[in-house]
Amino acid sequence: MPTPPKRLENMSKHLTNREIAARKQAEQGLRRARVTLRAPEWLSPSARAVWDGVKKKARKLDLLDNLDAEMLAVYCDALAHYQAATRKLQRGDDPAEEETVKQAQSWVRLISAYAEKLGLSPNARARLAKKKAEGPLPDDMELLLGEVTEYVNGEQ
Repeated sequence: MPTPPKRLENMSKHLTNREIAARKQAEQGLRRARVTLRAPEWLSPSARAVWDGVKKKARKLDLLDNLDAEMLAVYCDALAHYQAATRKLQRGDDPAEEETVKQAQSWVRLISAYAEKLGLSPNARARLAKKKAEGPLPDDMELLLGEVTEYVNGEQ
């Protein structure tokens, strides 16, 4: 698994001023248009409570829009199931405690995967900022023309 990208303030490698400016702009510019996320009808009441909390926290990130609503709903549903399993374990009256622990561990893996895909984890947000800072990759013709221009202008 590759090393996840770091946020600019945590980076120790030497960047050019242009790279630093692009990175700062990208990290601050990871915003989408303000949208009201609507929970799907199938969401359970406990998952809807999680939805409201996540939606409130994610509002400041401006990463999610209505295209992400279903995936966010699945994330909230998994988080609600995990919370129910941990409450059951905390009470200590679960006859199938070992099975409940396995279920909770499965929910954690699913929650982590969805958080990464939705951009809710720190690594995912840093990766998105890095990708945005790098911008689109130039195609072969752009690279060739750039090299020719540099050669003609004497910038070797």
